[in-house]
Amino acid sequence: MPKLKTIILLVCYMVFSSQVYSEPQVVADGLAIELLESLDITYQIVPDYDDTENVIVGWNGDEFQYFIAFSKLPPGWLDADVWIAGFIRDINAASERDTVRILDRGSNKSQGGYDLTYIKISFTPKGEQEPQIQLIHFITDQKSSYLAFATPVSVDGESKLGTEVMSILQTSRSPASNVTPLIRKNEDRFFGVWVGGYEDKLKGHVEVIFELKPDLTFTRKEVVEGEKDSVYSGVWSISNNVLSWIYLYGKPTSQESKSLEEDEISSFTGDAMVLISKGLQSKIVLQRAQ
Repeated sequence: MPKLKTIILLVCYMVFSSQVYSEPQVVADGLAIELLESLDITYQIVPDYDDTENVIVGWNGDEFQYFIAFSKLPPGWLDADVWIAGFIRDINAASERDTVRILDRGSNKSQGGYDLTYIKISFTPKGEQEPQIQLIHFITDQKSSYLAFATPVSVDGESKLGTEVMSILQTSRSPASNVTPLIRKNEDRFFGVWVGGYEDKLKGHVEVIFELKPDLTFTRKEVVEGEKDSVYSGVWSISNNVLSWIYLYGKPTSQESKSLEEDEISSFTGDAMVLISKGLQSKIVLQRAQ
């Protein structure tokens, strides 16, 4: 199963490069969190999640219990209710039928003056049997908005979502000038519109155009001469030089729906990219649209 960073965050167990902080730490562009010394937490890389992005990790001694990943939403996303409604729609589309449960929701204000709106959910991703639990916070100062996804990796970690994780996010604030700057994420350099094509054994030449958006959603259109255009949307992520696509919606709806694709990034120069499709067993040659 691929990593779905804004909807389905993988449970993972490998950790390294840890460090304890006693002052606010930038976790997204314009947002800082205080890593409370009273808690057993670190700010570090978790390779099975992302090999460049730091996350907050909760511990009990040597036991890895949960992690919190942060992201900044594109400009204009200031209404928590609107975002959460869309999130629930998308998580329903990406989960087994009738498995999404809202366990808790509410709102409060952080010590730094940010509005916090949260929702705790249970869901079973498509193709899996075990349910997953997540606590998602929508954080905003009415100028910029952020998401915090807290994912337990143990039973004890799940019990701390409503206590430890809540207390950590209560420290949300604007960063001071002396706070360590945010590390660059894998996906940052791939944002934008890409055009190109590939050869299909049955359909012949297929033209492709897609947009990889900063909120980690995508829209994609495939054009084959003599056929109706296929249009898709979903979420995407990059890890270990693999571009993963989770398809949530597609038109025409009568066609066989997609769910997951993984493409190896064979080359990338900034303005050009070559993908090797694992599912299609073909090479997709792309140029960045100007």
